[in-house]
Amino acid sequence: MNVKSPRPIHLKGTREEAVLLLHSFTGTIRDIKHLATVLNEEGYTCYAPNYRGHGLPLKAFTQFTINDWWDDVREAYQFLKHEGFETIYVTGVSLGGLFTLKLAETVDVAKIAVMSAPNEKEEAGIAWRLERYGKRMNELLNFDETTAQEQMNQIEAYRPNITVFKNFISNISAHLGDIKTPARILYGEKDEQSYQDSARYIYEHINSQDKDLSNHLLCKHLMTHGEGSENVEREIAEFFKSN
Repeated sequence: MNVKSPRPIHLKGTREEAVLLLHSFTGTIRDIKHLATVLNEEGYTCYAPNYRGHGLPLKAFTQFTINDWWDDVREAYQFLKHEGFETIYVTGVSLGGLFTLKLAETVDVAKIAVMSAPNEKEEAGIAWRLERYGKRMNELLNFDETTAQEQMNQIEAYRPNITVFKNFISNISAHLGDIKTPARILYGEKDEQSYQDSARYIYEHINSQDKDLSNHLLCKHLMTHGEGSENVEREIAEFFKSN
């Protein structure tokens, strides 16, 4: 079966500001597609890359590392720069939230909205996410038992890259004090406690003069989907529009 990664989202708007939207680990642009539509209706040009390998079977997915996905994010930022946008807002969920923080640490962004971002992650938790992803893709593509097992066997060989992933997150947390960009840190009260604690940690450690910690009672980890997502979208849109 020939499976292709989703193409980037690129919605052109009328405003002078653009928004870069970043999806989760093992997710795709579907994570933030509706949010992009909402922001585009407000006049923003919206761009969302699909990280390499995401949306593909596990064997293809594990050909790439956190550094490849960070390169995808930087290229997306440069794409908007080359399009002529001087004011770029960034928002992301989970891994996308981490990438949002790292952009604010390293390049010029005007505002950031960070959803469900961990300030640390154990290797076992990352491996578990890969296992869930592999099983989901195997079922989706209806792989036979032998092919499915071959896919899952990729995780063990990927373990050195899981260590790199863990250290990448730790490096972002170590430099939170470099962030002075106006920021909104959002978390769902139906998410795991570790992510709620992480949101508080991030909020406390960034140096933004304009910052807010926002809890959403109905939201689970993927705040852009399910109950409470409309309130999340509204909050981010209002934040980006505020002076």
